[in-house]
Amino acid sequence: MVIFGKFSNNKFMGSYARKEEFKEERKELGENIAQIRQSKKLTQEDLADQSNMNVSYLAKIENGYVNTTVRYLIKIARGLRVKVKDLFNF
Repeated sequence: MVIFGKFSNNKFMGSYARKEEFKEERKELGENIAQIRQSKKLTQEDLADQSNMNVSYLAKIENGYVNTTVRYLIKIARGLRVKVKDLFNF
């Protein structure tokens, strides 16, 4: 949810918040993570435990719903025992 401050440009912020920037990239990243996870015979719960993160957030990443941070990509890569660059093939 986007909350507009009284000094913000609401018109600009409203249109920016509705954009789905990087939608395809988020989707591909999530698919890559899920594919690697499945190839290692891990469930989302297993990977979340090994990555020290919440399973619902991992599911959002795999489904391309969130723009995640480098911090979480590093956690996921460590949990999968791969390099961060291996999560990207686009």
